[in-house]
Amino acid sequence: MILVTGGTGLLGNNIIRKLLEDGRRVRALVRSTADGRPFENLDVEIVQGELSDPSALAAAAKGCSAVIHAAAMIHLGWEKQSESHEVNVVGTSNLAKVCIDVGARLVYVSTVNTLNAATAVDQPLDESNQGGVPLAECAYVVSKTNAERAVLEMVENDGLNAVIVKPGFMLGPYDWKPSSGRMMLEVAKAPLVAAPPGGCSVCDVRDVSAGAVAAIEKGQPGESFILAGENISYADFWRKLRQVAGKSTFVYRLKPRVQLLGKAIDAFRKVIPIREGDVNGASIQLGCLFHCYDSSKARQQLGYANRPLDETLECSWEWLAEHHLRSRK
Repeated sequence: MILVTGGTGLLGNNIIRKLLEDGRRVRALVRSTADGRPFENLDVEIVQGELSDPSALAAAAKGCSAVIHAAAMIHLGWEKQSESHEVNVVGTSNLAKVCIDVGARLVYVSTVNTLNAATAVDQPLDESNQGGVPLAECAYVVSKTNAERAVLEMVENDGLNAVIVKPGFMLGPYDWKPSSGRMMLEVAKAPLVAAPPGGCSVCDVRDVSAGAVAAIEKGQPGESFILAGENISYADFWRKLRQVAGKSTFVYRLKPRVQLLGKAIDAFRKVIPIREGDVNGASIQLGCLFHCYDSSKARQQLGYANRPLDETLECSWEWLAEHHLRSRK
């Protein structure tokens, strides 16, 4: 039996489907308010519980040989530091302790955002994290970095059997919320598009899922694996998104000085306290960096592989259009 957290999310749901495809028995830990659609027609044992409840986690992990922890709070902003810490650090630590108790391997799903950013699209970084540019210390980056440290400390000091996988920017089917697919929808419907000056590593969630599942059996405790994809500038990426959606492919690439806008937004919010939106100083800083990475280690040790980016984009758009556009009509 394999326990999966975050099963209603893009990655977690695809991991469950990959495990079932491989003939594994799957148990999904979900919150009481979870959307049931992601589990329709899936032979999955559903258990309710919170990452903040060690007793619920112990019950969920009982009899499991491995746990894939894909649940996380994602907020790319300066606010929600405390909430992000509770979910991403404390929740992960609670689950890791349970894995020690039941003797299960933990596959912890982190993010490439715990690494430095590259200096250019064609200069990707690997797991050694040598060189590059540090990321803005926003709630997501700080909490996921600290969660990784907590996992590695328990590997070193408490005998936790855990490996860490670090996905890039994922797209693909079964994005129920949607999560990363929201970018695709927003870029597709915008009449004019201005892309930030940075870039990212775009990967197919189905490939990342296969890599995470492979990590159940492969990798030494304490090892980390980048599960990234095609390194591309945001401007070129968004042109491809627009093309798949059948829209004009004109995309204006903003200059790095757009970071001044982020500083202005932060300053304005200090004078007039309003809710921090998706566009804020932290997210603008992140958009100006090149989140570009090398997955060679995962290819060699996990058998990780990437399908063509165009195939990923076409599949993603078809699924998003069916479930988040046509369903509204």
